[in-house]
Amino acid sequence: MKKNTSCSSHSKCPPGLSCDKAKAKRVDCEAEGYYPYHHLDVPVILSEVHLQALVEADIHLPTPAKEVKFIKKNISLKQCEAFKSPYGHKVKVFITGVVHKNVVYVEACSGNLKDYHVDIPFTCSDAVDVWHYVDQYPSQKSSLTAEFKYLDKSNHGSDRCRDGAYTKEYFNEPIECKLVYSDIFELDLYKNHDRFGRFTKITEKMDVNLWFKLLQTQQTNGYYPYKKGSKPADATESSDNYEPTIIDRINDQRR
Repeated sequence: MKKNTSCSSHSKCPPGLSCDKAKAKRVDCEAEGYYPYHHLDVPVILSEVHLQALVEADIHLPTPAKEVKFIKKNISLKQCEAFKSPYGHKVKVFITGVVHKNVVYVEACSGNLKDYHVDIPFTCSDAVDVWHYVDQYPSQKSSLTAEFKYLDKSNHGSDRCRDGAYTKEYFNEPIECKLVYSDIFELDLYKNHDRFGRFTKITEKMDVNLWFKLLQTQQTNGYYPYKKGSKPADATESSDNYEPTIIDRINDQRR
């Protein structure tokens, strides 16, 4: 067995470590195609979200400032992860963002402008309502939950040399975030003044607002992708004629 002796880190999900291989003795294949009633595989907007984060941070200037001329700022998302909650029509959203600030100030009544860049990271999470169906199906990868045992030759117990199992994996489309708009309302408090009236600390109190879409790629025919027995009361007439998806066919085969 190979050992992982590397100390390097990965910012993205690395490939799985290669292990030993077993040779397949025989492979027989049979495939069948089905008509794709839901002929589009497109991003579906699950919800349009307004997220508000109240952020407080201290900025320590590299040199004393007499006056701040202006502060230029912008927001970027470093992480936006979402998954369907098992309770109600909600999705759990986890946000990690960064407020990048460019502080321009002067140290005295005359002289050059000083330019100081600083990043303020923030993290928050909440549950939000979704208005379209979320495709999310559980997998069962362990043979312990669906194991088949066989009688031994004496018919008095199980055969220790014969086992069977049923496992399944659904490869769900992830829920993606698409940032559309952001704004910041802030209060700046100047602190740590010296005897000349200059300050080295700015306490920021920010009301950060993010507007983004939650999207998931789904198979659809252009109408709302309802599932059997789950059509909301306000559904349009165009969604009454239900046609099977590939997931429905998988579930029908398993019955």
